[in-house]
Amino acid sequence: MKGRTLGATRRVLGNGLLTSAEGEFHKRQRRLVQPALHRQRIAVYAEVMTSFAEQQMADWRTGQTRDLHRELMKLTMAIVAKCLFDADVSGEADRVGAAMTGLLEDFSPIDASPLGRLFERLPTPRTRRRQRNAKSLDDAVYRIIGERRASGEDRGDLLSMLLQAQDTEGDGVGMSDGQLRDEVMTLFLAGHETTANALAWTFYLLSQNPKVEARLHAELDAVLGSRLPTLADGPQLKYTRMVFSEAMRLYPPAWVIGRQAVGRDAIGGYVIPKRATVLMSQYVMHCNPAYWVFPNEFRPERFDPDVEHQRPRFAYFPFGNGPRVCIGEAFAWMEGDMLVASIAQRYRFKLSSEAVVEPEPSITLRLKHGLPVVLRVR
Repeated sequence: MKGRTLGATRRVLGNGLLTSAEGEFHKRQRRLVQPALHRQRIAVYAEVMTSFAEQQMADWRTGQTRDLHRELMKLTMAIVAKCLFDADVSGEADRVGAAMTGLLEDFSPIDASPLGRLFERLPTPRTRRRQRNAKSLDDAVYRIIGERRASGEDRGDLLSMLLQAQDTEGDGVGMSDGQLRDEVMTLFLAGHETTANALAWTFYLLSQNPKVEARLHAELDAVLGSRLPTLADGPQLKYTRMVFSEAMRLYPPAWVIGRQAVGRDAIGGYVIPKRATVLMSQYVMHCNPAYWVFPNEFRPERFDPDVEHQRPRFAYFPFGNGPRVCIGEAFAWMEGDMLVASIAQRYRFKLSSEAVVEPEPSITLRLKHGLPVVLRVR
């Protein structure tokens, strides 16, 4: 079952697919959410991703210094607002995003400790700030859900699909407002925070590895020329996918997974007591020299389809694995491919002289000081 870290995360995301315990409830929620994130259903969002990227870059100018992490946060928030809520409520989505970011920035290791709930009851400035942000999130999301239920309108977004979902294998009914709220929160985090972090680390690594960057640009020029990428270009953007995959190896947005033992067990000669929390870190495993040659180097060729099958299955798991693998994985890969291609096609980035690049392991692996870069038009 899930460990304490995600138990603490539950106080932000609720009891959605990411945080809910094993059992029938989780299986039922997965059955309800899965159709909305089927590859054929999300394919329509590829154009949304590239057009929003083009809009984001419209006021960029060569020589400008910008915080690329912040720019990518704005971009992925706009995309998830369209895909999840539809553009008509994008103003509300901005408030949801600001509140979500505030909650994530306030998350600390103490939240996952046995004392986490005790500290949450103390009237500290941090507690009051978290309560305000949580209320802002709930007010906005419940209002959107209520208005959409009342109108019965199908806008073709993910929220409409979730509202229409029925558990045909179970009780035949859909989700309550509370369940919808929790899944919306989970999808908002996955489609906004984690993707922006993955993209920021990708462009940071490209800025430090000019030979990789040049090979990526050569592929984009050959496949796309001057036009925006489309979903149909995916199979030809082979190196683009390899670059994004390698960036998530070195800096996985989800950097650790916790599980709590439901009974006593032994693994590799080590006894695991009942109720003990076992941590599996993508950040550690992805750099394990037993599975990766020169593990600290940025080498996208590791993910060439002709060779990547040679490594063990669980040596690389940026989206988790097994029955709890991230349900939005296909959406995330598509968004990564489309945005890396759209942005790298137009711009190169040089780290600002004032940049301090440092990982911040919160709920996700953020850039502690942002990513100030100087823009260069290609």
